Amino acid sequence: MHFGLTCIRPIPACVWVIILLLTTPVMALGQNYRALRLDECLALAREQNPVLGSSREKIRELQADYNAARSKFFPRLVLTSYYDRVPPNRFTSGALNNQELFKREGLMAVTGKQIIFDGLKTYNNTKAARYGREAQKEEVQRTADEVAFAVTEAFYRLIEAKENLKVAREALRQRQEFAQLTQAFFQAGKITHLDSFRAQSQVSEAEQAVVEADNGVRLAREILSRTIGLKEPAPVDIKGELPREFAAAAALNTLWQETLKTNPELKRLSLEIEQSQTLVKAARGSYMPEVSLQAGSDIRHRDLGGTKPEWIAGVFMEYPFFEGGLTKAQVTKAHSQSLQLLEKKRDRLNGIKVDLTTAWKDQENARRGVATTRQTIATNEEAYASAEALYRHGKAIGLDVLQAQVDLTSSRFTYIKYAVAYEIGRARLKQIAGSQAVVSSPQSGSGGQKQ
Repeated sequence: MHFGLTCIRPIPACVWVIILLLTTPVMALGQNYRALRLDECLALAREQNPVLGSSREKIRELQADYNAARSKFFPRLVLTSYYDRVPPNRFTSGALNNQELFKREGLMAVTGKQIIFDGLKTYNNTKAARYGREAQKEEVQRTADEVAFAVTEAFYRLIEAKENLKVAREALRQRQEFAQLTQAFFQAGKITHLDSFRAQSQVSEAEQAVVEADNGVRLAREILSRTIGLKEPAPVDIKGELPREFAAAAALNTLWQETLKTNPELKRLSLEIEQSQTLVKAARGSYMPEVSLQAGSDIRHRDLGGTKPEWIAGVFMEYPFFEGGLTKAQVTKAHSQSLQLLEKKRDRLNGIKVDLTTAWKDQENARRGVATTRQTIATNEEAYASAEALYRHGKAIGLDVLQAQVDLTSSRFTYIKYAVAYEIGRARLKQIAGSQAVVSSPQSGSGGQKQ
């Protein structure tokens, strides 16, 4: 049996690139959203969120309604053409002579109608359509604010999940170290087996907490991806951390006055009320006569009599003096819709005031909670260090250390919860008051995440 060495020539770099491209999965070649900041997430949502895209498309529909209503200001031209055959003796019965009539007839005509006065129906319908288009623009802004809040909430929920995972891993590390210490003390005969079992039990609980926190991160990433509304599924991760500064919210009365001026939903309802009142005027226009200028010109050809041009022009007035109550029903319906919108706006004012107060309360409670929890964390860290030191010197029991660990971990989770709740409450205030409103107190500085 003979063995030999074969010289292998190096593969060129271009060949390696081709091999890598051929073996790379298709998903890896797609868009990979990694380390996105909050503003980048919001920009993606503005481009790809389906709800916002549908709301924008609605503007085109209402623009078409406006163009359709405005079209009645222009004359209507109709081209008519026909060719027919009729019996030549259709009128001979009882006639004084037996003259044959024409058998074939052809017509080519152009007629036009220009409305001069229609009770201002066209004017008011056009004005109402313009109000509807402007109202939809405010609806787009409301939807954009709503999507921005949803994305911001999902963004900070992912930050919360990541921070919880860090705390859970730190707690697991501490408990594993303490379990090793208790095992060494047990082997040295300084403690009972029960203390070692308790430490191991705490390690198992910490491991479960790490698994749940890791799953929470996966879920939060998926929620963020779906909230942004990415057109193609892709991995999403963020770059951000908990806020460092926590500004006080502006006074509630100030926020309410800002909301009345900048809230897009209230603006939309006001425009819809104007639209409905204009539609009432348009419906009442049917009580008035319609005056129009009509004219027509045609060329008529008959097999008897030849081809002759004809024309007609005149001013016409149409006044439907009886329609079975149609106009009255239309006016009543439009008036009822106007009153419904007035009541709807009054109800939304009450609802928005409650939502604003709730968001203001949530932000302020979270801000106060952060200040309190910071002090609690500092106290629990000192308590944990003291309990561990006393335990090493035999002046404390293992249960004291375990309780100190639990208290420290719990206070850290609480701090994360309050910090995230502050940013979510702040985003909620911005959504309710409107994107142009100032939601923080000027003298308190500006809060937000440091990225």
